[in-house]
Amino acid sequence: MKDYYATLGVARDASPEEIKKAYRKKALECHPDRNAGDPNAEANFKLVSEAYEVLSDENRRRIYDQYGEEGLRGGSGGAPGGFPGGFASMEEAMRTFMGAFGQGGSIFDTFFGGGGGDPGQRQGTSKRTSVRVSFEEAAKGTEKDLNIVNQVNCKGCQGSGARTKNSIKPCPTCQGRGQLFQNRGFFSMTSPCPNCNATGQVITDPCRECGASGNVKEKQRIKIRIPPGVDSGMRLKMNGYGDAGPPGGIPGDLYVDIEVEPSETFKREGDDVYLELPLTFTEAALGCKKEVPTPLGEICRITISEGTQTGKLYRVSGKGFPNVHGKGEGDLIIRIIVETPVRLSDKQKSLLRSLEELESSQNQPAKKAFLEKVKTQ
Repeated sequence: MKDYYATLGVARDASPEEIKKAYRKKALECHPDRNAGDPNAEANFKLVSEAYEVLSDENRRRIYDQYGEEGLRGGSGGAPGGFPGGFASMEEAMRTFMGAFGQGGSIFDTFFGGGGGDPGQRQGTSKRTSVRVSFEEAAKGTEKDLNIVNQVNCKGCQGSGARTKNSIKPCPTCQGRGQLFQNRGFFSMTSPCPNCNATGQVITDPCRECGASGNVKEKQRIKIRIPPGVDSGMRLKMNGYGDAGPPGGIPGDLYVDIEVEPSETFKREGDDVYLELPLTFTEAALGCKKEVPTPLGEICRITISEGTQTGKLYRVSGKGFPNVHGKGEGDLIIRIIVETPVRLSDKQKSLLRSLEELESSQNQPAKKAFLEKVKTQ
């Protein structure tokens, strides 16, 4: 059984105002256009809209409280609720969505960043591109030059699309409102006017330079600042670098997808960076000091303890990637790889056999002295 109160996150004695407020928040959170790639987004959106449709109606809410979900379908004690028990299409859910905000089509302007009844507040189209940076550039941060083609306001008409101000008239279809209103029984709906594209205006004498569009294409070269710590899949937002908006409106935004080239030296996991460090047999056995690189191009010195085995990890705090949100730095984690010698000479083979004999004798001082001698060979 569906719990509509739990779906909206309200108490069973919630007021109509509390129910509407909760629905508005939930509907915006789970709207499919804000959850691209989530296969459950549409179902979740339908469910919260269904819950609001029931709880916002006094009669349906009373039946639901008394008989539950079955009562709404007329299946409990002969109490017909007149509600089919769920939205079959997104259109039904969207009607509820629009009605709950009480602003008709203008809620979509806020939600999608365009359209609406006030042309002066409409935004231009946002755009998307990508940029590729090296592993070192991602660690340190960098700047990249990018060539884009944008729609910009026509200089001949200042973006109005008309040759003169007198060529701009109120749209006769919507009487200058930019929207068409329709009543369908229980629902009131609004939609953008198709005749004026929701601007509320029509042009009788178009600008010859832009053909009444108000915009023309222009090549632009912009500089993008890549912050330290970015990773593949992250996206930067550059406000105002999209297409120009309608007259009096604001330009859209530019979204830049980041792709970081892999490193031959390092492997990144979150803000931590892994490095494999090869050691000779004698270095691992006797211990040593090693200089290793960091992602930021620095050199740090570490001490390898005696008897180090392959796979042992050494952690250098704060020498990994900087956090892209400014929350400290990751660590550099060094994984030891002990290399087995190959193509031994007769002398080297003889020395190893001597070491094997010392191993069986368990004479630790003698073994250490022997290894020191081997190291100098």
